[in-house]
Amino acid sequence: MIIDFSAHIIPKEVGKILVRKHYFGPSGGEEEYLHMYPPENDDPQYRLLIMEQFEVDMQLLSGTTPILLGFDKEEASRISRMTNDYINELCNKYPNRFVGCAMISLLDVESGLEELDRTVGDLGFKCVTISTSHNGRGLDSEEYYPFYERVIKYDIPVFLHPTHWEGYPLVDMKKGWRALHIFGWPFDTTQAVWRLIFGGVLDKFPTLKIVTHHLGGMLPYYRCRIITNVEKVQSLKARLSRPLESYFRQIYGDTALNGGPIESLICGYAFFGSERMLFGSDWPFGAPKTLIGENIAGIKAMPIPKEEKEKILGENAKRLLKIK
Repeated sequence: MIIDFSAHIIPKEVGKILVRKHYFGPSGGEEEYLHMYPPENDDPQYRLLIMEQFEVDMQLLSGTTPILLGFDKEEASRISRMTNDYINELCNKYPNRFVGCAMISLLDVESGLEELDRTVGDLGFKCVTISTSHNGRGLDSEEYYPFYERVIKYDIPVFLHPTHWEGYPLVDMKKGWRALHIFGWPFDTTQAVWRLIFGGVLDKFPTLKIVTHHLGGMLPYYRCRIITNVEKVQSLKARLSRPLESYFRQIYGDTALNGGPIESLICGYAFFGSERMLFGSDWPFGAPKTLIGENIAGIKAMPIPKEEKEKILGENAKRLLKIK
């Protein structure tokens, strides 16, 4: 079984709102946007055709949280609800092909908790996705503790999606260099996990299950640098109640690497192991042949046992999402 843990969707009605900020928009027109997607991405028949082409059995459908950038908390909550409502429609119509991952805005925590209860408690969504930061506020902020408590109550994973905020200190997006998107987002994922560890969140909520986008950002590549620095800096080490590696075991990583570079997959495998890697494509933000096809091919080409490849391709997601 192949389950795509990181399949995004932007409903048409949501897309009409997003173009006002010029960050996200449909491809094929005269306008250029920072992030472009096929306008038919919300057509279930088109989506199912792509899935059949690459033998994907199920998709975990989620909005992509950077679409909330620049909107106030009321509008961000409304966009989240609209996206989740459309995902729910598809899940009800095709229950054997689509599973729901609710997009939750924590710009307004109370509103976010209401949406969490509605989507997970009432509609049966299996996962939630949040941004790695909220207008620059880190995930270790105590105001998010009620969110973590509610997630643990429902026993669902939290899918972290990297983002940025207006004024993020990287190369100006308008220059077209895409430094923020290419390099800034993996860094933002890394610092979010760092805050969860050293801010005490994973100690306070030891059963919290965190899934990182893009195979953990910088974590796999910098593993030794991370460990040796923590060991020699007593002020860091003193903040931990257990070995650093044990915190890493609460973290999962999807394989959304814009294809399937086997060297990168092996690096991620060395960090996460076969139990905590999840196939994820990041489609529709790129060609399906690359994001889905090459990704799957890369996993299948890894020099690991067949049983471990099956875990990465779908069995881990099936277990994590409690898919029967």
